[in-house]
Amino acid sequence: MKYSVIGTVEAQAWRESLTRFQTTDIYFLPEYHRVHELNGEGRAQAFVFQSGEHLLFYPFLVRPIDSVRQPDDSLVWYDIETVYGYSGPLSTTMDMSFLTEAWQAFENWCNDNHIVAEFIRFNPFAGNHRYVTDSSAITLDRETVAIRLGYSETELWKKYPSGHRTKIRKAIKDGLVCRETPFGENIELFQRIYEGTMSYVGATSYYLFPKAFFCSVRDLVGDRTKLFIVLDKGKAVAAAMFFVFGDKMHYHLGGSDADLRGSRPNNLLFHAVATWANENGLAWLHLGGGRTSDPSDSLFAFKSSVSRDRLPFYVGKRIHNREIYDSLCAEWLSRNKVSERPNYFLLYRL
Repeated sequence: MKYSVIGTVEAQAWRESLTRFQTTDIYFLPEYHRVHELNGEGRAQAFVFQSGEHLLFYPFLVRPIDSVRQPDDSLVWYDIETVYGYSGPLSTTMDMSFLTEAWQAFENWCNDNHIVAEFIRFNPFAGNHRYVTDSSAITLDRETVAIRLGYSETELWKKYPSGHRTKIRKAIKDGLVCRETPFGENIELFQRIYEGTMSYVGATSYYLFPKAFFCSVRDLVGDRTKLFIVLDKGKAVAAAMFFVFGDKMHYHLGGSDADLRGSRPNNLLFHAVATWANENGLAWLHLGGGRTSDPSDSLFAFKSSVSRDRLPFYVGKRIHNREIYDSLCAEWLSRNKVSERPNYFLLYRL
């Protein structure tokens, strides 16, 4: 048995590890992790454990916790969070003895490298929450919405909920059109529409990305990134970026002009993208979930009106150093004068 921890500079070794798995996705790639590394979200690394023919591969971001150090100020503590999207660990086997051995090696690595806690976003298609041996660390966070493809154009149309079909007709009647356009040539246009929507919904700064982030997506993810825009008399009124990898297409970020939502540009957009994905032989268009895990979340309600297909989204929460974790959380509560602890795992990052 042996393990290694590699970074995005070792992209070839990273990609070679991924070839061992039948189920993978855009969110596991070194290029995608490098985008978020360049965005200042942490150091992208992958824990690779091998024993005999079996392999466990787990990519994540390592982030320093700058607010708390040892008294002599010589030791920095860190936490781990998987990249924005859907990743987590992959394993070539469900063999419990192998997984137990792999996670023990990972626990030892975390302790040696001063990792306090870990937050995992699992991949709904991979079902990779099953690879974590401590089931108490796993929670079903919410459902996500997807559109299963592989139908004729007529069958795909009939598969939509009736309300979605009505709103698509409304958009077409109002003269809206949707088309694919090169992402790299339209970053500023997309960013303007996206940031307008984030401002409208009161999103936190976490969901606001600088232009450099989108340029990194262009340069590193390349033509796996697709941009679709909705036009009203030649003016862009909605836009969304998607990732294509293997047989799946993921909705990633998007926005629309609040003044024109009555014309249902987003319904037209998702219909156009589903049609494009279906014609290009993809199996799934994944729309994702809501902004929160609340079943009444407005974004989830809209996506649910587009498709009846659902996928479970699990998250994982593990504490590797209970003493330091509790100290960090207590310090946050004291600093913010909060008597009742919010239900947020990495509380000290709020």
